[in-house]
Amino acid sequence: KLCSAQEPADLEISAAQSQLPAQDDVAIRLNFRGVPLDAVLDHLSKAAGFVIVKEGTVEGTVDVLSHQPLTAAEAVDLLNTVLTPHALVAIRTDKILKIVPRDKAKSYDLPVHSGADPEAIPRGENMVTQIIPVRYADAVKLLENLEPLLSSYASISANQSSNAVIITDTQTNIRRLVSVIQALDTS
Repeated sequence: KLCSAQEPADLEISAAQSQLPAQDDVAIRLNFRGVPLDAVLDHLSKAAGFVIVKEGTVEGTVDVLSHQPLTAAEAVDLLNTVLTPHALVAIRTDKILKIVPRDKAKSYDLPVHSGADPEAIPRGENMVTQIIPVRYADAVKLLENLEPLLSSYASISANQSSNAVIITDTQTNIRRLVSVIQALDTS
């Protein structure tokens, strides 16, 4: 069912409830048009068992349609896409979803990944920290080439002793930067 801002009391949960909350085997549909972001978060809490923690102001309306059911993980990925224009990000820790300002997300408990293969990094708006080992180039010098490509809320550094670049950003942006590193990191 498509919910709208004019029908806030009619937010029907269309999820197959599981025994354990916030499990990835629940089926969630997110069908909202002009609905306050708080109502979408409330729906995710009821449908997938997430405990929602809002750090800062969470405002705005949402337009999203998913006629096919989503898992809890897919729903969080979609939520992060919806949160992007609002400069917010959802950080999942088990069944807890923290909604934080995007520019402050790098100081939270983000997932940490390692690797230099852009194909192994999924596209998405989830914020992560990626450690990229550099084989031939100097990681410290690579920063000069990469810094202009960073988003305003991202951070980048280099570890000289391990010759690695460390980036905190969305997975889509990291994937692009890892592609650039891969192209520059030649013998």
